[in-house]
Amino acid sequence: MTSLLITAVVVLVITCLVVRDQAEFKLGKLRSEEKRLEETRTEVEQLVRGVGEELNRADTRQRTAEQNNRELAEILDGMGVELETDAASTEAASVQEPSDS
Repeated sequence: MTSLLITAVVVLVITCLVVRDQAEFKLGKLRSEEKRLEETRTEVEQLVRGVGEELNRADTRQRTAEQNNRELAEILDGMGVELETDAASTEAASVQEPSDS
């Protein structure tokens, strides 16, 4: 009877060790996956930050170009230059002679 109990205890200890090793192996895999996902998240955050900065710079460039366009139109208007625009392009500009009225 005692040998049966000792055998049962040994089997239970071995089973516990095997289960623990399997749990540690799975936990190690999960930690590796977590680390990989964290690195990916960091890369995505950096990419999003970079895209946001680029969008801000593009917006600033567009606003500057629009302001420069308005200033140029005012200067040309002051010089008597009339800008002709059509739906397709804004290429043509013609000089109008001021009338002596």
